[in-house]
Amino acid sequence: MKKSFSERKIHVTLIVFFLGFFLGVNISSVQSAQDPSFKYLDYFHFVYQTIKLEYVEKTSPKKLFYGAIDGMISSLGDPYSRFLDENEYAEFYNQVTGEFVGVGIEITTKDGQIVIISPIDESPAKRAGIHAGDKIVQIDDTVVRPDNINDVIKEIKGKPDTTVRLKVKREGYPEVLNFSIARAPIKVSAVKYGVIKEKPKSGYLKITNFYNDTHLDVRNAILDLKNKGVTSLLIDLRNNPGGNLETSIHIADYFLPAGQVVVSTRAKEGSGISEEYKAKDGVLFDGDLLVLVNEGSASASEVLSGALKDNKRATIAGQKTFGKALVQRIIDIEKEKTGFALTIRKYYTPSGEMIHKAGIKPDYFVKQDVIPEKDKKNLGRIFNDKLIEKFAVKYDSYNSKNVDRLVHFLESRNVPLTKNVAAFYYKFELNRDKPGELYDLEFDNQLKDSLKYL
Repeated sequence: MKKSFSERKIHVTLIVFFLGFFLGVNISSVQSAQDPSFKYLDYFHFVYQTIKLEYVEKTSPKKLFYGAIDGMISSLGDPYSRFLDENEYAEFYNQVTGEFVGVGIEITTKDGQIVIISPIDESPAKRAGIHAGDKIVQIDDTVVRPDNINDVIKEIKGKPDTTVRLKVKREGYPEVLNFSIARAPIKVSAVKYGVIKEKPKSGYLKITNFYNDTHLDVRNAILDLKNKGVTSLLIDLRNNPGGNLETSIHIADYFLPAGQVVVSTRAKEGSGISEEYKAKDGVLFDGDLLVLVNEGSASASEVLSGALKDNKRATIAGQKTFGKALVQRIIDIEKEKTGFALTIRKYYTPSGEMIHKAGIKPDYFVKQDVIPEKDKKNLGRIFNDKLIEKFAVKYDSYNSKNVDRLVHFLESRNVPLTKNVAAFYYKFELNRDKPGELYDLEFDNQLKDSLKYL
């Protein structure tokens, strides 16, 4: 009996299907032998199809694939490589211009903990009292998992005028410290400068971050200081978490003769990819330089510090820097919509030193002010009970008489502080929501002690 056309068509279709199937298996097997990644792509496709066909709820391909990309990048174990969805992508590009919504902290993973590299000057986190080196242990009611920094970032970020509660451990403090921080739109001014009153021929230049255009602000600051008769310059990079590599190279160029190496970068071992960046525009400022750093000085801050130190152009004072010598590239997935940050190179100082996890050692170690152990025992309770905040509501003028009142107030609550420590936190509380002073030698002994090296 002749088979109908439709039956023959079905048989042909099945033959073609199975032929394609077997060819596909054969091709996949050949490719897998050459590159094992094809085998895992088959696994991935199998899991995706199974979820799509059999999962009990409706699924979103976008959500599944975004989750897969996020997981793949997270598996690198690199806190600086991460997936950027639509919201994170837009926020990232706002951050590099110094405008974003959040609390204003830079974080990383270190020794299995989420560590704050530094709070940004005049940010909600800085005003709340967050310090460089604080370790985040809880966000709102969620205990932090340090193995996924992306989740931590998402938990901390949020809409403006909402509040996030952070619990942090601070070295030397027996109690966990509680902070309630209001998220806000942040517009950061990365450069502050002026003539040092105590040394009229010396200028003070504080760089809080390396945004895309920060080098232009630094250039304007240098020219203005030169017009005011400044012949030596202190560059304060303390608690500067870094930023744009090219910006730090531009700034180094203002101080180095053309041809001197600023920094070099190298890709993975065996790639043969390396690049050397040299000063090229000539010296804008040729006076004496002192660079002040601490453990919150990271990344692009270390590029600038290392360039000036290794070329014997500046004296470095303060403490050992953070130690981040990795370069990230932002790669678009959907143009100007989604992408990912990927660590692509390591950088080396002009002398060839790799400072990742080692930091830059200063020429002169100048310690930060140390809070006595007996005060640390009480500060946790003072912060958590907001005792200084309550005192400042009634006594809102900073003077010696009110400092004495505060000391007695704290003693009456069995949490005494030495007078100097009480005065520092009292002044901090009164100025919490005001623009910060350019510098404050009353309590910044590290800066005051460093001036002798300028």
